[in-house]
Amino acid sequence: MKQLEVTVKVFNTLDEINNILSRQGFNVIRKSRVEDKYLSQKEIKENNIYDVLSSCVLLRYLNANGEVFTKITYKNKEYTGDNVLTETKINVNIDSISNANKLFDALGFKHIVDVNYDVIVYEKDGFELAFQNVERLGLLLEVESNKDFTDSSEEDILSAKKTLADNIRTLGLNISDDYDIKKAYELIKLNIK
Repeated sequence: MKQLEVTVKVFNTLDEINNILSRQGFNVIRKSRVEDKYLSQKEIKENNIYDVLSSCVLLRYLNANGEVFTKITYKNKEYTGDNVLTETKINVNIDSISNANKLFDALGFKHIVDVNYDVIVYEKDGFELAFQNVERLGLLLEVESNKDFTDSSEEDILSAKKTLADNIRTLGLNISDDYDIKKAYELIKLNIK
């Protein structure tokens, strides 16, 4: 299944967000800690970040409401310019991130970037808002569509992303105009400078 997501920078505090959303009937349904270690066989350069990210493997630690999961995640992201059109995820549960790291090291993968963040997910009528407090980037809001975009045109996907971003704007949050912020990309750019 090909999904799309919208990610925006949020300029409200978590307390302000809670007040705004709770007045609209949203409830907190999950709190998580995510620690992603991005690995690639390609060397990262300033002009190939998207290419490298489109073939990365992630070693993911996830603590969701006290339950810990460790997994290998592959995200096949399709880009058009600076925009992510869709992504397909493959997740494999693992027992040890350390052992998985040794395996990928032996296969020639190199560490690219760490993306660590705390997540608070609000929900109302099946609509989920994942607020991510990302180390070194600040507060982001990610919203994923549940629709499968496998057979959708680029135009339809970009239109759906804009509609999703417009729906977020109706909530009364102070958010960025850019609705395609990519955590790993932004952190890699900070590391290259």
